[in-house]
Amino acid sequence: MILNLRSTRRQQILLLTLCTALLTSCAPDPSVIQSQALEAAAKWFDQAKASQSSDDAEAPSCHAFGLLKFTDAVCTDMIEHAARLDASTRRIERVELLKCFGQGAKEVCGEFAEIWFNTKTVDGVGVKEGMVLKRDNEQFRLYWYRSDTLFTELTDRAERQEAGTKSGQMAAKQEQLDAIYTQMVERDPSVYAYPPCIDARVTSSAMVGELIPQQQVTGLVLDRRADQCAQDLCLALVGKRIAALCI
Repeated sequence: MILNLRSTRRQQILLLTLCTALLTSCAPDPSVIQSQALEAAAKWFDQAKASQSSDDAEAPSCHAFGLLKFTDAVCTDMIEHAARLDASTRRIERVELLKCFGQGAKEVCGEFAEIWFNTKTVDGVGVKEGMVLKRDNEQFRLYWYRSDTLFTELTDRAERQEAGTKSGQMAAKQEQLDAIYTQMVERDPSVYAYPPCIDARVTSSAMVGELIPQQQVTGLVLDRRADQCAQDLCLALVGKRIAALCI
């Protein structure tokens, strides 16, 4: 009976060892996965360079989910900036396999490889560039790419868009004020003595008195406000009311 128990115990250990060995041998080898990522990266860079040098060359693709999550750059941006650099100077700085990439609402989990390079422009200026590849069905595709030059362009682009938006908002507000001002002058021509403010910032220190409903704006009301202003009095729009500013 004891022999049988020992025999059974030895069989269990052998079976467990065999199963462990099989599972280990079937598990993906990180070094192999890393090599696959580097090969995919090299191929993407080669295609990016070729596509910018010849109209017949096919441009590399970018992962659709990456473009949806990081909308500040399109695939063309990434291809163009990668192709501008001197490929012969590209040196790997570090490679890291990740389970997730991105933060907050942009985070996606799966199989990722993050690679950073030290590269130079054709003029010999050092540039840091990085890419993230996502592994689907055992194949890596470019998920995200940035470089110092691309970061700079995206920052400048965002600032221009913000400035354009603010400028557009100010222009629309000025147009609205002009239309309302025309109506007030038609109702009471004496209001014409106090022009609309141009690009003036409405602050409590500049305001003379409380906001005035449009229908209550008259020359007499503005004359009283002007008596409290040692400078010029102009009219600004705040919501649907008028502010008398001393500027």
